[in-house]
Amino acid sequence: MSYDLLSGLLVVEVAQFGPDSLGGYLADLGARVIKVEPPEGGDPLRYSGPLGAGSAEGFSYMHLRWNRGKESVAIDLRDPAGIEDFRRIAARADVVVEGMRAGVLERLGAGYERLRRDNPKLVFCSISGMGRSGPYMKMASHGPSFDAFAGIGAPIGESISKYEGRQPAAIGMHAMGLHGALGVLAAVIRAQRTGEGALIEIAAAESSAHWLPDVLEPLLNRDRTHVRPGYLDALGRMRFWARMENYRARDGKLIYIQSLTDKSWRALLQAIERPDLQAIYDREPRDGMEDAEVARELAAVIATRDRAEWLERFAAVNAAAMPVNELAEVLDDPHFRARGNTYRTVLPDGQELELLSSPIRVEGQAFDSRLAPECGEDNASLAVEFGLETVGGALAT
Repeated sequence: MSYDLLSGLLVVEVAQFGPDSLGGYLADLGARVIKVEPPEGGDPLRYSGPLGAGSAEGFSYMHLRWNRGKESVAIDLRDPAGIEDFRRIAARADVVVEGMRAGVLERLGAGYERLRRDNPKLVFCSISGMGRSGPYMKMASHGPSFDAFAGIGAPIGESISKYEGRQPAAIGMHAMGLHGALGVLAAVIRAQRTGEGALIEIAAAESSAHWLPDVLEPLLNRDRTHVRPGYLDALGRMRFWARMENYRARDGKLIYIQSLTDKSWRALLQAIERPDLQAIYDREPRDGMEDAEVARELAAVIATRDRAEWLERFAAVNAAAMPVNELAEVLDDPHFRARGNTYRTVLPDGQELELLSSPIRVEGQAFDSRLAPECGEDNASLAVEFGLETVGGALAT
């Protein structure tokens, strides 16, 4: 049985690129998500990025992730008749997602105020790069640019232009959908309780800016922010940094040791059979270089055994440590595999793909999702269900 937490929730989505993830999270949890797309090619996310699944012309993996489990209908929202069709669907929806530059649907005659006339309980979520107000409201923005705005990333030079199998994390692009899903579901709960809808707004640039609480808040309070005594060493690093560091094992693989607490530190010393290292921290007077000395000793010890052996020893005494995996190693990691983090699906040409499932687990249910749709794949059935007048019966090609 696939996830059914949001069974019965109808979401209508007009979104492209990163905002697709909001509807994607809701679909993963069992909501019915109808993706409204322009007839001329639909959502560009389908073929975005350097990699195609199944062939060079295949779907992007972002499309396969963020648009899986959705239905697709092709409606020309520039056509007044198309707007009428959109309103017919929205009148029966619980949620409408506007995942483009803020205000697009309002300019087309299908903004929140217009839609709520027919559907007072409607939850309308505007999820965009820069939000519905402010001097940057109309500025074009994508992916890592949100982190650039927030001061937590610098998409310059080879960090973004040179593809080597991994890309910058792009915090805002991924956080926007999570923040949107949280806001939408909170509003849906209230709407079910009171009959009152809501206008929810998410700006990806603000999702980036709000991501790290220890960064911007201290700058807002410069005169009221103080460094804790003894917290930083002579090099300006956090005290006990040696107990939270990467160390290379004999086989060349990295281990991240995170023995910040005294309990975990004592367990680590037991596992490596070096209780004497505590004396480095205990000696007087302290010169602030204790962690540098501990790090040198730990590096020498960890280099004497392979990573797997160390991890087994650490687990036996409850010492906090984790393998530092390369991307390919993640897929072979025994813990990752044992927890069912992937599922299999079939492309239209019959090729089988293995994709990542949802990190949200539902007891008694198994993650399963339909393949992300072609543009207009559900035209015929949705035209009949909602009485759409501008949608043809033939599937998009």
